[in-house]
Amino acid sequence: MSRRIAFAALLFGMACATAAPRTATVFTGFITDTECGANHAPMIAKGGMGKDDRECTLVCVQKGATFGFVDADRKRFYQLDDQEAPAPFAGRKVRIRGRREGDTIYVTSVTAAE
Repeated sequence: MSRRIAFAALLFGMACATAAPRTATVFTGFITDTECGANHAPMIAKGGMGKDDRECTLVCVQKGATFGFVDADRKRFYQLDDQEAPAPFAGRKVRIRGRREGDTIYVTSVTAAE
């Protein structure tokens, strides 16, 4: 009996090791921050947070928030594992290539979108 269990465990381990890795997906949406999410208007209205979404995102990140992403199609907010690649695109529409796990996108690349 223990040989059967050991053999089954070996087969299971081999199946897991050879499973196909998750493929990258392209997401289209906006680079934002974890403080404001999809709506920067309330923070901008308070003053001192810049005059537009880009400036507000950058100020929020300077104050401790992290970059995030609002998916335009899914109307959903995601965390981003990479905090350097999105910085030049703060407040702008982008295409992110990456792998989604839960509420986090593991970023492979970020490019501007029209």
